[in-house]
Amino acid sequence: MATPYYMEPHKERLRKIATSFGWTWYRMRRLIDAHLSAHGASMARLKLLAFLAEEPRRSTDIASFFDHAPRTVTQAIDGLEQNGLVLRAPVPGDRRAKLVQITAAGRAMLEQGLPLYDGIVARTFGSLTEEELAGLDAAILHLDRVVDRLEEEAGFRKGRHVQRGPEDG
Repeated sequence: MATPYYMEPHKERLRKIATSFGWTWYRMRRLIDAHLSAHGASMARLKLLAFLAEEPRRSTDIASFFDHAPRTVTQAIDGLEQNGLVLRAPVPGDRRAKLVQITAAGRAMLEQGLPLYDGIVARTFGSLTEEELAGLDAAILHLDRVVDRLEEEAGFRKGRHVQRGPEDG
């Protein structure tokens, strides 16, 4: 008979909180995807379009950033290109490489999809008090820094973390 696994109460609480957070975020994403799909978009599409809206990228850079297999990224780009949301352009000085850039139609989809995303975020996070939001923001920033250190220790490339503007402390 196998020995039951014992976890210290503090670690058990940490696991419960982390799991609860994960499931809540998963359910929010599911709601967001449902709203977006009614308009021909998805979280995955918006995420890639938002990344490309910053600047054109090579597919290898996209794969690295999102930690996806190159084939998966190529298929996603193919789908976006077929729908006129992105286009591939040659990279000056490198005949083999292509830059993926967002089109006007891609920007329009992003502009249409972001308010749908923002609506769910406003209804969920907006239900928190200013004090709760400040505490959550501080906790996320702290966890982000810890994950940065853990990624460095594990040899991961610097990941994309919580974006902070000048007004965000």
